[in-house]
This record gives sequence, C-alpha cells and structure tokens, in this order.
Amino acid sequence: MIARPRRGRWGRLGLYALVILMLAWTLAPIYFLLITSLKAYVGTISFPLSWLPRPFTWHNYAMMFSQYSVNSVSYRFLHALRNSLIASTATTLANLIFGSAAAYVLARARIRGKNAITMAFLASNLLPTVALIIPFYVLTVTYLSALHLYDTNLLLIILYTSFSLGLVIWIMRGYFESLPVDLEESARVDGATRISALLRIIMPLSTPGLLATGLLTFLTAWDNFILPLVLGPDPSAYNLPFFIYSLNGQYLHMNNQIAAGGVLAAVPPVLIVVFFGRYIVSGLTAGGVKG
Repeated sequence: MIARPRRGRWGRLGLYALVILMLAWTLAPIYFLLITSLKAYVGTISFPLSWLPRPFTWHNYAMMFSQYSVNSVSYRFLHALRNSLIASTATTLANLIFGSAAAYVLARARIRGKNAITMAFLASNLLPTVALIIPFYVLTVTYLSALHLYDTNLLLIILYTSFSLGLVIWIMRGYFESLPVDLEESARVDGATRISALLRIIMPLSTPGLLATGLLTFLTAWDNFILPLVLGPDPSAYNLPFFIYSLNGQYLHMNNQIAAGGVLAAVPPVLIVVFFGRYIVSGLTAGGVKG
C-alpha cells in the first residue's frame, strides 16, 4: 500500500526533471543569444564567458537603426528586412492563390490519378534545397540569362513559391475534402456559379486552413538562407539570414552584432507563433478528417 505512492512520486519527480532538462536544453541557446546581443565586443571574446551581459550595452541594437548611410550596418539591415518582408509576403500570397486553386480542383474534380498528382507536388517539397541549388543556378545564369533574374528578389519569390507549393496543395486539398459538397450544390441551385460558390462559401469556411498554410509558407520563406546565399548575394536582394551571415569578416567576427541581428530577425516569427500559433494547429488538424 505504501510502495505504490512512492513509485508514483519518484516517477513524477523523474518526469519533472526530464521536462526541466529539455527546457534548459531548448532555452539555453536563446538565452545565450540574447545576452551576447547585450554585450560589448570585448565581452564576447573574454574567457571564461559570462552568463550575464557584461559589459552591458544597447549599442548593438541602436546601430541597426542609426547611421543610415550606404554600406552602413543599419542600411544593410533595413534593406535586408525590407527584402525579407517583400519576399515572404509575396510568396505567401502566391502560394495561397495558386495552391488553393489547384487543391480545390484536385479535391472536387473527377481527375484520373489525382492522388498521384498530389503526391508528385508533395514530393517536390520533400527534395532538399541543397540538392537543387546548382541546377537552379545553371538554369538561371545560363538558359534564362536574358530575363536578368539573377540577384533579384523576384527570383527568390519564384523559388520560395515552388518549394512551398506542394505542401500548400496537400494541406488545402485535405481541408477542402473535409467540407461537405452539399454546401456548394445548394449554392449552385440558388443560382451561384462554381467560382462564386468557391469564393463566397468554401473560402470563408477554409479560413483556418488558409491561415495555417499561409503562416507556414511565410516562416519558411523568412528563414531561408541557402537560396539567397547562391542566387541573391548582391545587397539589392539578400534577406535577413544572409545579412547576419555577412556580419562575419575574414579576420574579425562581430559576435555581438550577429547576436543582435539574430534576435531582431527572430522577432516576427516569434510574434506570428504567439498570436497565430493556434490557427496553425487548428488549420492542420481540421482538414485531417473528411466530413
């Protein structure tokens, strides 16, 4: 009678210890990034490293928004921030428009082999980016050189969209299939066209799925590094991850500036997850069961 409560107590203590260990493992790098961004440069190269921001300074953040002159850190940061916002937003809109249209056709139309088509789109999303970067480079520089796409934000938007489109089609097809066909048929009986029924009935009901896929697409484009590194290294096109990488010099590594740039680059994704994270979960699970 007494042994069981003891075993249960020790089991809970072990579970709590495991949770604390996992939290420490997850949060320690974030904490180290934050305190490094609040240190002067000398504090990042002293040994042993301090787990407190000594010497403390806000200069690393201030320089990201001051001294706005060409080739300054603030100019390159704000330019990269603008590029990231433009590319991520345009990629999200393109994926939602084209991906939702394709998913609706695959969900409602009678097409032979539509499951294979959906899996083919999804398979394109499973290929590692690093395996395709050289073919993309050769195609852009050699065969499409007349279009002058290299080192442009437009090229990055096209590539981001191509890498995310398969996932959007797969998720939204499942979501559309979970909605009853009777809703569209009732609207068409009342005189609505298929397009009108889609825009006025199906799309509003699919808002959670659209939000989930849109947020995932935005985050994927926001965090991409390898494509700007190879196909958009010019300052006119590079994004925030590439800007942070560019703060490394040949002989001097400004760890404090790199950490400040990393914290600022993480703010939009963190805010998206905090305020819209529930839509990602509900949107992905709502289409998992057909109605």
